[in-house]
Amino acid sequence: MNDRDEELRGLDAVLRELRHSRFGLYGPLVRERFLGGLPADVTPTGYRVLRFVEASSPPGPAVSDIAALLLSDRARAVRVVDKLMVAGLVTRVRDTVDRRIRRVELTDAGRRHVALAAERRTRLLGEAVADWPDEDLARLTEFLARLNASVARHLPASGASGASGASGASGVSGASGVSGVSGASGVSDGR
Repeated sequence: MNDRDEELRGLDAVLRELRHSRFGLYGPLVRERFLGGLPADVTPTGYRVLRFVEASSPPGPAVSDIAALLLSDRARAVRVVDKLMVAGLVTRVRDTVDRRIRRVELTDAGRRHVALAAERRTRLLGEAVADWPDEDLARLTEFLARLNASVARHLPASGASGASGASGASGVSGASGVSGVSGASGVSDGR
């Protein structure tokens, strides 16, 4: 094993800890605090769908796109969307071009909840790096944005139609208000 392999293993370990550790940025304790402002019946998976709908609009994604995001079947995606509809956070509308397709869009309440969650996410990130110099924070953001761009460039674009948008909506990109460091798929999907 060479030094580069060792560094890549270290990067993978750090990213796994960020994603899966109990106290990691996307761990259960942070997720609980982060999701506290959403309606009680919005799960981490539901929040992930809300962010995906926000990132995809307009037009909103079809249920098949949401199924691709969740790496699940259409029936599970329908159940998640139905729960979000009952909570008043999304609605289904007919596609303007192909009337057979129903798209999922945020309601005003859904937009407010996504905005509130974004504020909470930013606040939590601020607490996590409060003792970091501004230069270090700027470098981290730059490096994560570069990592996202490299991953997007080197991974095949084939696969589920919504999957590429899904990873963008829940990835580690630094600059976008949708993706931000918050996604890494962890805060939102609850896995």
